[in-house]
Amino acid sequence: MKRSSQLDQYKRFVGEDVLAQIYRAAESLAGLHVLHVNTTAQGGGVAELLHSLIPLMDELGIPHSWKVIPLDEASNLFAAHLVDLLQGIEHGSIPQEDQRVFLDTLRRTPATGQLEENQADIYFIHDFQLAPLATFFPWIRPALWMCHVDTAHPDPGGKEYIDQFLDAYNVCVFNTPLSIFQDLPPEKAHVITPTIDPFSEKNRYLTPAKGLKLLKDCGIDTTRPLITQVSRFGNWKNPWQVIDVYRLVKQELPSVQVALVGAMEAADDIKAMEILTDIQGKAGNDPDIHLLYDPTVIRHPQVNAFQRYSSVILQRSIREGFGLTVTEAMWKYQPVVGTSVTGLRAQIIDGRNGYIADDTEGCARDTLKLIQDRELWRKLGKQAHERVRNNYLFPTMVLEYLGALTKALGNSQTAGHSKGVLDRAS
Repeated sequence: MKRSSQLDQYKRFVGEDVLAQIYRAAESLAGLHVLHVNTTAQGGGVAELLHSLIPLMDELGIPHSWKVIPLDEASNLFAAHLVDLLQGIEHGSIPQEDQRVFLDTLRRTPATGQLEENQADIYFIHDFQLAPLATFFPWIRPALWMCHVDTAHPDPGGKEYIDQFLDAYNVCVFNTPLSIFQDLPPEKAHVITPTIDPFSEKNRYLTPAKGLKLLKDCGIDTTRPLITQVSRFGNWKNPWQVIDVYRLVKQELPSVQVALVGAMEAADDIKAMEILTDIQGKAGNDPDIHLLYDPTVIRHPQVNAFQRYSSVILQRSIREGFGLTVTEAMWKYQPVVGTSVTGLRAQIIDGRNGYIADDTEGCARDTLKLIQDRELWRKLGKQAHERVRNNYLFPTMVLEYLGALTKALGNSQTAGHSKGVLDRAS
C-alpha cells in the first residue's frame, strides 16, 4: 500500500509498529465507501474529529464523505433534554408526544431526505439525537452509531428512548469502556478513544511571545496568574464552580484572574446563551473574570494560547464522555484539576499528572498549590504530556476506528447484510 505523508509524520510520536498496524488494517478496507452523518460542521469534538479523519482515510484509499443534518431550535431543545437524561443529570421519561414531534421533524428535515443521494457501503452515524436514522431508512445498513456523551450512569428514561433504535446498528461505539451500555452484547460494543492532532493549529507549538500576545489581545494581564477553563457554556461543564474556585483562590492570592473560554459556534448548543447570561450575572462587575465566547475572537490560536500559557487549567465537568479540551491542555504540559467524571478519570491520574477534586474547596487548594509551586506544576505537566503521547494521539484513534469498521462489516455478514465490496473487506 502507498504510504500516507499525513500518517507518517506521527512516526516520531507513536513509532513504526503502530503505523504498520494502521496500514495493514486500511489495506483490508481499501475501496470501502464510508458516509459519516452528524448535526454540525463546526464546533464540538465530532466536527473536529471528522475534519482530521476524512482526509487521511481518503489518502489511505478508503473513500469517505460527510453529511450534516442541521436541526431546528425545537429539535435542539429536545436533544438538550435527552442528553441530560443520558448523562444522568435529569430524570424521568420522555413524553410520547415529545418523541413523536421530534421524530416527525427529523424525518422531514430536508437534509435527512437528501441522505439517499449519498449512499455508501457503510454508514457512521454520530450524535445521540441522530440514532433513529438507521431505523427510519433501512438502506442505511450496515451502520455504526457513536455516542459521544457520558453514558456511564444514564437515566432509565433516556436509555429506554435510545434502546429502541439500536437494533438497526451493527456496532455501537463509545468514548470509554465505562460508558458502554451494560446490557449491550459485547460483540456489538466498541470503544474509539478520542484523540488530538498535535500538528493542528490548536495543538502545535506556540512561542511564548505569540501566545502571551494573543492572551493580551483578549484582555488578559499576562503579568498576573491566570486560571482557565476551556469548554462550551454547558450546564454539565459546570462553569459556575470555576468562578467559585477563583474566588476562593483570590482570598489567598489577590492578583489571580480567571477566564472561561468557549466560542459559541456549535449550532446544536441550544442552552449556551442562557447559561452565559447566568454566568455573567454571577461574575458581576469583577474585571478579573473574563468570559470569552465570540467565535470571531476565540479561534484555534487563542485556545492554544490559553491552554498553553495559563497558570492552571480547570475542567469542572459534572458529566464528561471524554474531555478533549483536557487532552489538549495535557499535551501542552498542563496538569489539569478535573473531577471524577467518566472521561476525566480515564486521563487524569490524581497527584501524578494532575488532580481529581469534585468539591470547590479541594479544587481551590489544588489550584493554589500549582500556582505557588511551579516546580510541582512542571513535574506534573511533563507527566501529563507523556500520558497523551502514549495514549491519546490521532493514530491511536485511527487504529480503533478501522477496527470498528471491520467489526461492523463482520457483524453485517453474520446477519446477512453483506454487499459486494464487503466481501473484499472481510
